[in-house]
Amino acid sequence: MTTFMINRACCENGTSDPSEPKDCLDKWKLELIQVINEYNQLAAETSGARDAYTNSLTWETKLKRWLDLIITTDGKASEVVNTLQFLFHQITILCENSESTVVGLEKITCLVKTIFDAFYTYNEEQVGLKDRITAFKKEVECSNASDEEKADVIKCIEAYEKKILLVCELQSAILAKLLETLKCAIKLHTYFCDEDFGLKKKIMEIIDDFENGLPQEENCGCGHAGGHDHEHYHHHHHHKPEFPCSLKKVKPKPKFRIGHDNEYYVEVKEAYEISIGKTKSLRDKWVSRKKISDKKLSQKDSLTEAIKAAEAAETGK
Repeated sequence: MTTFMINRACCENGTSDPSEPKDCLDKWKLELIQVINEYNQLAAETSGARDAYTNSLTWETKLKRWLDLIITTDGKASEVVNTLQFLFHQITILCENSESTVVGLEKITCLVKTIFDAFYTYNEEQVGLKDRITAFKKEVECSNASDEEKADVIKCIEAYEKKILLVCELQSAILAKLLETLKCAIKLHTYFCDEDFGLKKKIMEIIDDFENGLPQEENCGCGHAGGHDHEHYHHHHHHKPEFPCSLKKVKPKPKFRIGHDNEYYVEVKEAYEISIGKTKSLRDKWVSRKKISDKKLSQKDSLTEAIKAAEAAETGK
């Protein structure tokens, strides 16, 4: 075996260079050094390609999750808006009914008050029923009829007068109840239907907030930092507001429903689509480099095993 490995013509490359090793073992060792160097370079490139692919895949996964959250949120926001619109429609019907109720109660109150007013005298031209009964009773008493006839008529008049007095006594209680009912109806109508502060107005504002976004608020300003003057700091750090800032100024500005025309949705979707292509390209690059580095690794392992076998054979000679 030793004689085959050392000084054999099979390892010669046909050149006349006297510095070139002529035995297989020395030639393999030199070749192994070159292969190791090539493999280390290829392995580093493969590792870099793998890291680039892994980072791109992580970013793609995040974008996909964000896009899914946007779509899910938009769906839920749509459900909220649809529910609010249904509620708005129902309140609109309620407002129509409550307005009619207020008008009807006002008319009923005025009618009842007019009925009670018929019992009282407010001017000489319109004598109330109560005073008319009293006057009629006096006329009967002053008439030329017999006492027996007068007594019978007065008895009837007084019975009627008692009923009139009972009706008059109900005026305060009836009108108080009617006015209280009217007051509640007006409050109910105002609570739901007032053009400035009613629930109907508030729900419409919520729907507008969902569909158009909240009003833009003042951004958190920049100030002095790290010895820089304000103008220089603002020029170089305008995306890094000085803290602490007012919580009110840094509140998010949600805009629903998001929809496919929303700027944020479009940006995330485009970024996700770009990341898919980039991740695939980086994966192909990594797989390609890995195949080359694996091939070089196989060559390195083969040479290593061959050298071990040759050295073992030489030692055992």
